[in-house]
Amino acid sequence: MRIISLERVLIAVTDFDQSCDNWRNAGFSLEVGADPKDGIRSARFTAGAVTVELSASAGDIDRRNPMAVQMAEAATRGGGIFGWLWGVADSDGELFAERSRAHELLDGVFTGAVAKSREAVPRMAPNANTVAYLEHMVVMVPQLDEAIVAFERVGVPCKRIREAGRGMRQAFFKLEESVFELVGPSGSEPRCWGLAFMCDDAAAAVAAARRNGLQATEPKPAIQGGRIARIVAPLDAVAVAFMDKR
Repeated sequence: MRIISLERVLIAVTDFDQSCDNWRNAGFSLEVGADPKDGIRSARFTAGAVTVELSASAGDIDRRNPMAVQMAEAATRGGGIFGWLWGVADSDGELFAERSRAHELLDGVFTGAVAKSREAVPRMAPNANTVAYLEHMVVMVPQLDEAIVAFERVGVPCKRIREAGRGMRQAFFKLEESVFELVGPSGSEPRCWGLAFMCDDAAAAVAAARRNGLQATEPKPAIQGGRIARIVAPLDAVAVAFMDKR
């Protein structure tokens, strides 16, 4: 197996209808599943080649499905990002057969692998917030060195490590346009903390959120260059930031 991309970010929600409204209010174009599948209601939006999926229990879930179990457990803790799916290809570049395979990576975080298929990315209406792609996802970990080893063990090499101050360090792993930012040491177990989306115009993203009743900060210079703004209140326990290159 060769990991080549981030395909899907998985978010557990506690109030499905309210969550859909919240993400729409943040300027995302959602596609809501017509009927529950395997006891799960779902909705999704795209950020470039990455799909973000909101999931909630809709009755009894299949306890044989580790992703469904992890989703339900995350919902009992108030929701949030509970994992992601890698895009994979085999050693000579051919796509794997369509399937999902779980991997042990970080305790309490679900990761799986699916065949990379850009043709399968849903064609949805443009996001009103001008989001073009998922720039990075922040994951807090108790032991940074152990998390780096775990990522590299599954074939995702660390690109660089940065001292973040107050005893904290950041490690960066890049897959296509998206970066995993691991931060530690922090807490007693791994926690997927937030998502930063690259926009055509961060000020337009802020304006879209404010028109829909959400509080958002003004864009300011980002450490990475360009500008960054944030939704003040997390969405489903997910910190959300908008970035641009202006």
